[in-house]
Amino acid sequence: MKNTILIVEDESITALDLKFTLEELGYNVIDITDNGQDAINIAAETSPDLTIMDIKLKGEMNGIEAAKKLSELNLPVIFLTAYTDDDTFNKIINDLSVYGFISKPFNKKTIGMSIDFAIKRAKIDAEKLNIAHGFVKK
Repeated sequence: MKNTILIVEDESITALDLKFTLEELGYNVIDITDNGQDAINIAAETSPDLTIMDIKLKGEMNGIEAAKKLSELNLPVIFLTAYTDDDTFNKIINDLSVYGFISKPFNKKTIGMSIDFAIKRAKIDAEKLNIAHGFVKK
């Protein structure tokens, strides 16, 4: 079964390029949106294995705020952004349980490695959470 990915990107050309790259890598892109509130709604409904999120989005909510909401739902996020300055990077790392950070422009190899790592880490984290809550025995 293919891993599912939600793309949240305000630049339509970048979003489509990312979609085609992910499909070439064997992932199932379940949806593309350009704003944070739609991302939250779609993710809550579909529970993607991973969300790839830009920081700058259309609408009132930026990607960092949307990612915080997704992390409350235990849904992993990788940031894909052109904003690679130290302040932005530190804000992301300090505020969230981020599963990765990829700067634009991206390449196929970097995306694939980052996604594989993030999905594996998210599954391990979910298993640990289930064990901690007594849903699964060690």
